[in-house]
Amino acid sequence: MVKDNTTENQILNAARKVFLTKGLAAARMQEIADEAGINKALLHYYFRSKEKLFDRIFSEVIEKIAAGLQSIFKREMVLLDRLHAIVDVYIDVLLENRYLPLFVLNELNHHPERFSVLVKKHIAKHLRKFLTEIQQEVDAGKINPIHPLHLLLNVLGLIIFPFATIPFVSRISDKQYRPIFDTILQERKQVVKQFIEDAITPKSQII
Repeated sequence: MVKDNTTENQILNAARKVFLTKGLAAARMQEIADEAGINKALLHYYFRSKEKLFDRIFSEVIEKIAAGLQSIFKREMVLLDRLHAIVDVYIDVLLENRYLPLFVLNELNHHPERFSVLVKKHIAKHLRKFLTEIQQEVDAGKINPIHPLHLLLNVLGLIIFPFATIPFVSRISDKQYRPIFDTILQERKQVVKQFIEDAITPKSQII
């Protein structure tokens, strides 16, 4: 049997949906086959195991983020513009994969080595350079004194936490807020960028 790209993409789209909502442990091959509209035997022909299919999906998502970050870290730009670009990349990916934060946290707890390999391969050296750049800006008095790791964690937290709380907020929020939740997520880019700018800009530089 010759493998067909359309069928493979169909499987990958179905697996992406199942894995991003349930994670590796809870996902079932039959569920993925049903979502893809194919039989389980055909699914096993394309991907011999759930783990192999998961590795493909997990790597694709992480590599998509990594590719965006690599392009940012390689370009010459001032720190604030680089931070803004990071916000754009992360939020764009999360808008397409809203359950990704919970998915990654779950896999970090169960398979930390899988995530570590991808991070080391794609973005570790860029992150080290980025943290050095932050420290140099602090030392030069161009931004408010802050430990580089604190700034990085603050930025990631502002980006990721709203998406990680989607299941919680959607259940406890009043009905009038639910229709505008998508709008709120879309607005996160500008809100986070402004928050970062206000936090790191020395008062002497504020006009």
